[in-house]
Amino acid sequence: MRSQIQDALLSALETILKPTIKLLLQSGIGYSEFAAVAKSVFVQVATDEYKRRGRPANFSQVSAMTGISRKEVSKIRKPVAQKRWTPSMEATPVNTILHEWHFDPDFSDGAGKSKSLQFEGPLSFSTLVSRYVGDIPPGAMRSALQKAGVLTQDSEGLLRVRQPFFYSKVFNEDFVRGLAFSLSNLGSTLVYNASLHQQTELSDERKADLYRLERGVWSEHLSEIGALKFKKWVDSAAPRFLEDANRFIGENELPKNEWSLAPPRAVGIGLFYYEED
Repeated sequence: MRSQIQDALLSALETILKPTIKLLLQSGIGYSEFAAVAKSVFVQVATDEYKRRGRPANFSQVSAMTGISRKEVSKIRKPVAQKRWTPSMEATPVNTILHEWHFDPDFSDGAGKSKSLQFEGPLSFSTLVSRYVGDIPPGAMRSALQKAGVLTQDSEGLLRVRQPFFYSKVFNEDFVRGLAFSLSNLGSTLVYNASLHQQTELSDERKADLYRLERGVWSEHLSEIGALKFKKWVDSAAPRFLEDANRFIGENELPKNEWSLAPPRAVGIGLFYYEED
């Protein structure tokens, strides 16, 4: 027999999955492929949960936790060479270069103003690409930035960049990376806050300190004109806020030669506008 919270979660899951399933169907991905990924993620998360508790996660424990047979768990947990989304993949090379071009003191003023760069030479565009995405040829990165509409090259060959980040509006691999990044981070924050509320050993003050911001505003009573005005306001106000946030991050980041001194942890904030009939 399921508890009320389990019933509520399953009901919420239907709502959460609908936009994802719609996108999968539009892209030609069916249930069997989705189920295979879901089963794999169940095993991965259950394994990680046991590891966090300081205990080895054997096949029987993961099977008991997930309801997936030991044989299937064993098969899924075998190391295989397959492409999976990772945090480094979610931050696209284009955005990595744009960000560092605005905040690495070798290529900017260190506070958000990028320098014009030669394509080759000391502290050039090629140096920037080699330093941060060394597996991509500088020529290919230049083409990608030009195609994105954020890079210009003058008659003297100097490269100039127009903005510190880029959001793909075309349904391509970069768009999917952004989609995965946004959905996974929002989900992570919501689950973290829910887990935090369940920790009875923590005081309310301590929970308030640890709480991760998740807020929203909405209305069901705007006219069509009012909704359009609100959307235009969001389109104007949100980029200014994100530029301030990006500048704060850039000015406080460790230089590349100190990255290994800090534990890897992604910290950020995201904004999105939504409409639902």
